[in-house]
Amino acid sequence: MSILFVALFFFLVVVTVSALIFLRVYKIRRERRKKSFQHNIDTFLNNCLFDDMFDFKKEAQVFKTQHLASVLQRKIAIKQVLVYNENLKGESSLVLRSIFHELELDKFVLNSLKKGRWFDKAKAIYVLSELHIRESKAVACYLNDKHESVRAQAIYFFIKTAENNPLIFFTKLKKELTLWELIQIENSLKFVYKGPTSDFSIWLNHKLSTVLIFSIRMIQQFNQFEHIPAIVPFLIHPNEYVRKEAVSSLRKLNYDKLLDEVVPRYSHESRLVKKEIIKAVESLGDLSILHKLKPVLAKKEEWQTNLMYLRAEKRMQLHQP
Repeated sequence: MSILFVALFFFLVVVTVSALIFLRVYKIRRERRKKSFQHNIDTFLNNCLFDDMFDFKKEAQVFKTQHLASVLQRKIAIKQVLVYNENLKGESSLVLRSIFHELELDKFVLNSLKKGRWFDKAKAIYVLSELHIRESKAVACYLNDKHESVRAQAIYFFIKTAENNPLIFFTKLKKELTLWELIQIENSLKFVYKGPTSDFSIWLNHKLSTVLIFSIRMIQQFNQFEHIPAIVPFLIHPNEYVRKEAVSSLRKLNYDKLLDEVVPRYSHESRLVKKEIIKAVESLGDLSILHKLKPVLAKKEEWQTNLMYLRAEKRMQLHQP
């Protein structure tokens, strides 16, 4: 038995060592093939972009046949096109899109979007976004995907590729937006979208409360004063978060009738909205208006609201002439 166990042990050692050597050799060869192909695609892209004598369409067919046979080769080609696209603008960027189409890499990406796993879908949408390949119908269904990364890339796609009306994808939304998605949309509008400023008031009739909240906030942040009348009705919206945002945004837009609208309803408001009304009184009103809220506060009001009231009162007293 001992001899059998020793033999089995040495057999397992030999198998393990052989497997490690095989994997190491495979990895080295794979990296060499990747580097070789990366050199080939770099040479091809440079010739397409900078050699006026290069027969683009003819050479693209040859390159596609000889060097784009495997999935790995296509993935490397896409990666290199994205690298070039990041560093080149104007006409060169348009040429890159033509190359992408001529090599049929767009078909590969769309197939990954349709049949790939969730991370393949997210990568595919990102590629379409960066190369401004407008496949809105193909991407739209992923705005409500169960994976957050896929949804995030779908949102990014619509804003990145929009020439105007970057929030048109709101019409396709079926789920409430998460906090991170709201942050992503806001940042994308400010730093990614290059078109004219959107009219956020057109989304104030949306069925999703997070879209309403976002639209009200953007009207304020982009100083669209002309839409103040459109926000006022949301002061009595059934959702307290919508009411809170309406009070906050109208305060920041210096709506002169805000206190007339909200102070009489203070006693019937939720704690969340009451805090926002106190901020509004401090910003737009005076001590006499603030003191009108005090009788309500005495009726077992939550301690944080009381503390906010007292701090606002102290600051207003300090700023009195």
